[in-house]
Amino acid sequence: MKRAFWASAILALGALGWLAANPMAHAADDPESLKGKPAPAIALKTVDGNDLSLADMKGKVVLIDMWATWCPPCQASLPHVQKTSGDKALADKGLVVWAVDAMETKPVVSDFLKKNNYTFTVLMDDTGAILKAYFVSGIPTTVIVGRDGTVKDVFVGYDGDDSAKAIDAAVDKALAEPAPK
Repeated sequence: MKRAFWASAILALGALGWLAANPMAHAADDPESLKGKPAPAIALKTVDGNDLSLADMKGKVVLIDMWATWCPPCQASLPHVQKTSGDKALADKGLVVWAVDAMETKPVVSDFLKKNNYTFTVLMDDTGAILKAYFVSGIPTTVIVGRDGTVKDVFVGYDGDDSAKAIDAAVDKALAEPAPK
């Protein structure tokens, strides 16, 4: 019994030592870990075939909503994405709204958008590379990228008005920050 205790203690101390020596090893690979860091690059085609790049959005605030047509919480969040995307006052302040589709085909996404009268910009993450870069393990995941290109806030999931209010507040806060020089 004593031997098992000491073996466990030595293993635990070894693990703690390794974590202390490798601080990034214990940084959770989740979207929250991106806050305050440069947003991972995004260069994708839209569902309409146009090229878009996050690098071209410097000076803008970008709301990135990662979603899929088959996801009920995503379906619940998309009316808010549509409303935010269509808000001219926010666009005039520098807001850009992107909905990054999670590995579906263009026909499926196009049909879904038409059926629901959605007009927001949809980028096609055919390979899941963007989902991986943003550590997405649950959708919808909404990321607010500031004018300076850093991740300002992250929201995983969607629970109606509370989520919408929190996202709106994060967008307003990011829009209030000055553009980088």
